[in-house]
Amino acid sequence: MFLVVKRLFLVALLPVLGLVASVGIASAGPLTWGVDGPDGRRADLKAIFEVMRARGLTQYRVGANLARDTDPYEVQMYRDMLALAKTYGITLKPILATPFAWGDRTDGGKYPAGDWNALYQQAYSRTYTFVVNFKDQINDWEMGNEINLLALDPSGKKLYGRGWTAEEFDMPVMNDWVAVLKGMSDAIDKINHDYGLHLRRVLNTTSTMFGFLDFMASKGVGFDVISYHYYESLNQNPNRAWGGSRQPYNLFKKLASYGKPVVFNEVNCAEIYKPTYENEAGKPMTEACYKSLYATLSFITHQADANVESVLIYEMLDEPAKAPPENRFGLMYDIHTPKVPLYMVSRFAGKALAPHEAEELSKRGM
Repeated sequence: MFLVVKRLFLVALLPVLGLVASVGIASAGPLTWGVDGPDGRRADLKAIFEVMRARGLTQYRVGANLARDTDPYEVQMYRDMLALAKTYGITLKPILATPFAWGDRTDGGKYPAGDWNALYQQAYSRTYTFVVNFKDQINDWEMGNEINLLALDPSGKKLYGRGWTAEEFDMPVMNDWVAVLKGMSDAIDKINHDYGLHLRRVLNTTSTMFGFLDFMASKGVGFDVISYHYYESLNQNPNRAWGGSRQPYNLFKKLASYGKPVVFNEVNCAEIYKPTYENEAGKPMTEACYKSLYATLSFITHQADANVESVLIYEMLDEPAKAPPENRFGLMYDIHTPKVPLYMVSRFAGKALAPHEAEELSKRGM
């Protein structure tokens, strides 16, 4: 998830009916819907998957943390999650992380030099060893999460509204991440070569930082799918998105320019980040969030430029143990208590709603 910067201007939102009338349906076919969520050691996945199946959500994005302290259980945990997911018709979407994500350049001393080659080797070895276990069960592998946000300008600020060019990412920390991401990418490519498979490598960016994708590609990091995280405010239009240092741009056309499939695998409203967010239906900021998320999902659903395959909401459940705003992104307060956005996403996913659920959307003009 990424922090949302303040928009410099507002663009009037197209009414949903007008949008549907004026924009064709993307040619890639029906969207697949899903959520982000915790792994099997931190949550009752049976209960989560039951809700997902009932709501038409078929993808579950979850971390795969590959390090010494997870070695005793990570492979078995994934085997158990896969077996359970299969019974509910759910596909796991792992996010790979290796020791450098927690500041360990040597993988516990295995690569004592801690240099570029050490970072490459830890990522290559750990990725190959883990992924090969699931080569016939999991097709898409995301290489890290929001690595682009680790790039800082000389004043220590993230590149929100900037990061359009590869050159902006040519800095020591990003070159370290080249080693890690290239190690992951090469390992998956080697598995494909060894076993005659077509596993896909997924690389993520956020905001205006498309230069991150270009920089990594220029350094030999291969990727087959673009992941984009999108947290937007009410009255914004992705067909004329905030460009920061550049003019407004069409988000979908920009994503389409890479000629690769796209997954929006973290989506929610931006209002959640505001200190005044109430996380309570009927309250003004919360209601603005609901409208914003509905508009975002409508735009994605009806765009005709990018080959968007799936939309995943961040996230399934609130996490009350975390500090705001990280505690309130859930589609549900807890596994027994849905929020209005769960009804909304269920309808986008093609599921019928109970009368009282449909009424909650109807009275909001959804």
